[in-house]
Amino acid sequence: MNSNLKFIETELLPLRIKLREHDLYKTLSSIEDIKFFMESHVFAVWDFMSLLKALQINLTSVSLPWLPKKNTNLVRFINEITLAEESDVNKDGVFKSHFEMYVDAMEEMGADSSLIEKFLQSINEGKTVKKSIEIVTISEAVKDFVNFTFDTINSNQTHKIAAAFTYGREDIIPDMFLKIVVETS
Repeated sequence: MNSNLKFIETELLPLRIKLREHDLYKTLSSIEDIKFFMESHVFAVWDFMSLLKALQINLTSVSLPWLPKKNTNLVRFINEITLAEESDVNKDGVFKSHFEMYVDAMEEMGADSSLIEKFLQSINEGKTVKKSIEIVTISEAVKDFVNFTFDTINSNQTHKIAAAFTYGREDIIPDMFLKIVVETS
């Protein structure tokens, strides 16, 4: 591992431990608790997809006219992640995004998906993310989280978007879900 990555990993370790040991996991003791968690967490699943699309836009060629990018290994890497995240195969053999699978899981559990649907409908109607998140009755923490993500995306600074994607989502989410499984078993 190069020294810059080692430095980043070392700096983030206390935060990873804090997140891994968060009291939230101990409070998820019933199906109702899991439903409540999912109703907020679905916004993080959605904004993860938005971070990925920002990376795809910035690092691959998704505009017209098409032009080749110099770093074809990076192009392939981002496109492979996008392929899996946007069109994976669900338990029924149907191609769906991981976001759609998450919403399906919410509905199977009886969690309320109307808030994320209202949010997405507002965006489909042409409202900004900031305006759309304000019309949804969710916690301020969720609103702040989504707004921070879009401030990062709107900075158009690929290194910041990649850091949020990698260190703020992709690298930590497996630890988070393993902890939920351990604490609720």
